[in-house]
Parts: sequence; structure tokens; C-alpha cells
Amino acid sequence: MTVYRARMLDADTGSEGIYDFEHREDLFDHPTDEVIEAFFEHADRAVMSRHHVNYEINGCMNHRDRGTVVAMGQLILDHGDRVPFTLIIGKKEKS
Repeated sequence: MTVYRARMLDADTGSEGIYDFEHREDLFDHPTDEVIEAFFEHADRAVMSRHHVNYEINGCMNHRDRGTVVAMGQLILDHGDRVPFTLIIGKKEKS
């Protein structure tokens, strides 16, 4: 398993969340939507455990040469509010 790091930026408030998650080594060899889905599966279990949060992706890019996925979209909250976000996912650097 490989450790990945996701940074989610809230477009409304400018706040940032940093989330580490484990997934298979070849994750970035798969379609971009599978990389994003891998993060949200982790987030649904570990970060947003009290409430399921749906999401909508409006645009995404997989920069395979840099090992980075960038996505823009909206979190869709239970009560219908939509929160725009930018998501950046890459392998976590070893410290």
C-alpha cells in the first residue's frame, strides 16, 4: 500500500483540509475518476463519518508526469447545500 495525501480547499472560506490515506501503488495508472473516488471512499469513512457527503466533479486532470490529480467540484450536503472545492491528490512525501 502507498500513502497518498489529499488537500481540499474550500472555495467559500479559503480553509484547507489535509488528509492522508492508503491505497494501491498503481492508483495513478487508473482513470482520474477512480483516484478521486478512492479519496472520497476514505473521507466518507474516516473524515465525514457522522454524515455521508455526496460530491459532484465539474472538472479534473491527472498530471501523470507529476503524480498529481486536481479536481474541482461541489460537496453536496444532506440538507441540500453545495460547497465548492478544489482537491489536489498526490503521493505523500516520505519524511
